[in-house]
Formats: sequence, structure tokens, C-alpha cells
Amino acid sequence: MAIELLAEMPSLLKERHIVHFGEGWPDTFKNKFFRVARPQQIEYTATYIITADDTFDLDFDKPSGGGVDGTYKSLLPVSSSTLYEILIGFKGLPVVYPRYNNSYFGKLEVANVLPDTTDDRLKYLGFYSQLQSPFCSPKLREYTVVEQQPPQLRLFNNMPNDERLVIRFVVNRCKVEKVDERNLNPAEKERARELQYHTVFTW
Repeated sequence: MAIELLAEMPSLLKERHIVHFGEGWPDTFKNKFFRVARPQQIEYTATYIITADDTFDLDFDKPSGGGVDGTYKSLLPVSSSTLYEILIGFKGLPVVYPRYNNSYFGKLEVANVLPDTTDDRLKYLGFYSQLQSPFCSPKLREYTVVEQQPPQLRLFNNMPNDERLVIRFVVNRCKVEKVDERNLNPAEKERARELQYHTVFTW
């Protein structure tokens, strides 16, 4: 999904909620409806020390040997019957840029108007911080499924000293079941949560 900033900490998907995957998702999910059969909430916190005026990249994929490491956080499901709904909050002064396929998500349309941590005019474009999404009440939301392009986060410390950033991931691990669109009434379709893949924002 494309990462989204919400006005307040959102409610998580619950049993029997319906979601609709739009264009761009892997074929198993693309343009299909799914019903949440069983949700499970899992807290996952990671802490990083980022050196002064430097960056550090995180990836939602898993390391080649499985598990997690400093860079790879294993925040993609491995089953086609699982959807991760992930809330993300921060504690610390560094800022965070969402990226997909090693490209910044928060950029404007004029050429070269995109985040650049080496340029004072562009280093605060397309970022999130603890002010927008606090650790205790995260307002950033991402969804992930198996075999999708892994989201990435670039952490940037613009302070003169090394700084700590604590990232809270609230992972709502949902078992989902495909629903035939013909078996949904108009009200159920209207209430379904629309999940948009990040590529729909490229035009």
C-alpha cells in the first residue's frame, strides 16, 4: 500500500471487516475483495542510533537467511491468506522518508523536486517525524501482503550529535479470505476499506 498519514490514531481492522485491493497489488489480491477472518495485534519496537548528519535505511523485506537484522524488518507476510495492517510511530529527533523501489514517495512533479538530505532546500520535503506520528499514538499506516514490493524507510539525523530514533510498529496480523464480489451487497461494498498500492500515485 501507499503509506498514509491520518488525522488521528486509526482503529484497526476487526473480524468481518471487508477490504478491497485496487490496481497494482500482486495478482492474488489485485481488484479483489477480502474479509478479515481473524486479527491479531503484535507490538514490534526497533531502536536506532543515527550518526550526526547521516542516514540509515530500513526495508520491510526479510534478510536472506530469515529473521530480522538492522536493515531488514520482515514486515511482509509469507502467506497469501495474511494481510499486515501496520501503524508506525516515532520517538526521537530524526525524520523519516518513505521510499518504494529505492525511490522517494513524497516528491513533487517538477524535475528534481524530491527529498535530498544534502540540500537544505529539500531535506524537509516528503518526510514524517514524531510530531506527525508520535510513538504513543501512531498515525502513519501501511498495509503489506506477500510478494509485493517491500516498503522502505530512510532515517535522517540532521542534528549535530548522534541521535536515537525509536520506531513503534503496531502490526495487525489479519487472516483474510477472498470474497466473491457477487456475494456482497452494495452497502458492504461501500463500507469496504480501499487499499491503494503506491504505484497509483505515479502519474
